[in-house]
Amino acid sequence: MVGSGRPRIVYILPAYDSATASHFFHIYELLEAASRDLDIFLVIERAAMRPEHFSFPFYVQRFSNPVMRFAEIMVVLARERMRGRKAFYTHYSYYGALVSWFVVRVVGGEAYYWNCGMPWLYRRGRFAEAVFRFVLRRTILVTGTDGLRAAYCHRYGLVSERTRVLPNGINIERFRSAMNRGEARRALGVPGDVKVVLFVHRLSRRKGAHLLPDIISGVLAAENRVMFIIVGDGPERQHLGSRVTYHEKSGHVRITGGVPHRDVSQYFAAADVFLMPSEEEGFPHVLLEAMAAGVPYVVNDVGGVREITPPELLPVFVVPRTIPFIVQALLGILRASASDRKRFEISERAWVRRFDLGRVRSLFVSLFV
Repeated sequence: MVGSGRPRIVYILPAYDSATASHFFHIYELLEAASRDLDIFLVIERAAMRPEHFSFPFYVQRFSNPVMRFAEIMVVLARERMRGRKAFYTHYSYYGALVSWFVVRVVGGEAYYWNCGMPWLYRRGRFAEAVFRFVLRRTILVTGTDGLRAAYCHRYGLVSERTRVLPNGINIERFRSAMNRGEARRALGVPGDVKVVLFVHRLSRRKGAHLLPDIISGVLAAENRVMFIIVGDGPERQHLGSRVTYHEKSGHVRITGGVPHRDVSQYFAAADVFLMPSEEEGFPHVLLEAMAAGVPYVVNDVGGVREITPPELLPVFVVPRTIPFIVQALLGILRASASDRKRFEISERAWVRRFDLGRVRSLFVSLFV
């Protein structure tokens, strides 16, 4: 589809950092892949550095004053609409989505808004909540699963016909072609004779970081040759560190801080099981990463987790939101036979193909065709 006949869109991204530890790295890859079929103009609200991932035009907002920033993005979007771009797609930022809605309201077009989570659990300030609900009801909501779409429609009174489902995707090959377990452990300085439980997420209550100390204690009480590697940063880091100091000193816990996403595959390669005790989720990329690496996982039954897990592995991988269930599920996988672990791996690697970057790129492009 490369050529002048490509659909022309504006994509609004809240932030850019080539060394990001967040899921945004996957967005960079998706946009670059989709640019073969779409004529993309990217607007970045905040950038830590000049973008280096993109072969298509982009604009980074320059002003810091909120009023000036609002006027700035308004001018940029209106200019692109006058240049013939009719579709505006905003990733999470309700500020960007609000401006998109206004532009298409005045001069025509369509405004899409990606939001994927359980935002009804965490209310914003009164003004921010009002803007968020306004945006949801006046744009086309794009979210990750059918179940989440139904939840948004129920919670916010949305019309299903004004919503779309687009799964998240990852470059599966990046995780499949990563170094093997022995190489990864040597690179990370992890002993070869321990079982590794990996956590990769923001250290916040939403992501269950406050539950980690009790989970760690519960597992280590039953299995001594286990190391927990915690990759991430956030508001719970200090509290978490203070509660696991003893386990850190004994070599059972390692907190790395944030790791650039381009380097995270080696941690999955070194792991025996992935842990995600989140209280709130949408469509977590980290589960796709675990599956692509063939690593079994234990997750709370929240958000779209059940819909993106291989059905035959639901009883093993997805647990009720209580610490005893999480601990028992982790121990079950850590003690699993070699044949069971191979069965997990085969099932995961087959299932995750539906979320490969190439397939999701086609689904993304189809929104605008």
